[in-house]
Amino acid sequence: MKRKVFKYKFVYWIILLLNITISISFLVGVNNRIETKDFDSILDIFSFTAITLISILSLISLVMLIIKNKNSTIVFSVVVLLILLIISVFLIYSIFVVKDFGENKADFYTAPIPYLIIFGVLFLIHKYKSIDKFEYLEIDEIGKPN
Repeated sequence: MKRKVFKYKFVYWIILLLNITISISFLVGVNNRIETKDFDSILDIFSFTAITLISILSLISLVMLIIKNKNSTIVFSVVVLLILLIISVFLIYSIFVVKDFGENKADFYTAPIPYLIIFGVLFLIHKYKSIDKFEYLEIDEIGKPN
């Protein structure tokens, strides 16, 4: 019997491609951060740590998805939630510290878009993950009526 991570292959390929995209983009981000050596503030250190953590977890999730491990959905959910956390932190920073949110009308309708995309991905992950419904019977119970 083949191991399945998701109920449908289409969802598996969407999540796999999304995971590859996230892995590559965050690894490029880590590389750029290391090349520029721009660690002036606590926010820079926080963003570097978060980007590094996301890239490592995304690579782990990618390997787990390729070998079709059941826990890959949990690891990828953590990656997506960390991305959501970073977006939220920088949005709050933009609103309360820098105070440049709302100068452009596009700010009000583009801010919810990443949240909708991330919640859609989380919905896909948890709605369509494969659930094995095997009931392991004890040896004494084999042959007895239910």
